[in-house]
Amino acid sequence: MPEGVEESAPADVEQDAPATSIRASIAASMQASADQRFGSTARRAAILAAVVCVLTLTIAGPVRTYFSQRTEMKQLQASESQLRDQIADLEAQKAKLADPVFIAAQARERLGFVMPGEIPYQVQLPAGATQSGAPPQGAGPAASSDPWYTALWHTIADAPHGISPATPLAPVPPPPPPPPAAPGG
Repeated sequence: MPEGVEESAPADVEQDAPATSIRASIAASMQASADQRFGSTARRAAILAAVVCVLTLTIAGPVRTYFSQRTEMKQLQASESQLRDQIADLEAQKAKLADPVFIAAQARERLGFVMPGEIPYQVQLPAGATQSGAPPQGAGPAASSDPWYTALWHTIADAPHGISPATPLAPVPPPPPPPPAAPGG
């Protein structure tokens, strides 16, 4: 049997050689496929990134338009509510003006009208008394002895840009005539 052992040893070595070469080829092919997978993975990642960028750029325009239109819609809704409030106020004023009692009260208050058969009275306050809620005496324009058209002319001609005109100087009186000379002296 020793001969068989010797023969089997080279046979095992011969059988191991193809297995080693197969293992080496498998390892090499796995290394090559790993390299290919790494390359294909990088390619896939680059393609995915490009697709994401294209989708982002495609969606950016409509999203921006959406937000700008949403802001504009909020502004228009605020404007609409303000206009509706204004319409309600005007409708209330229209209803007041359609009421004859309100019209009569306004005519009495603003224009001093009286109904037929009524006697109008006007209360005159004493000179020193002031009416409550009335502006102070100095608040109005100063009274002048000039007629109204002279005051108007001075505001137009002499006071450009709101500058008040200076009061004109009074003419200097002529010198008195010399005393008459005495007849004898």
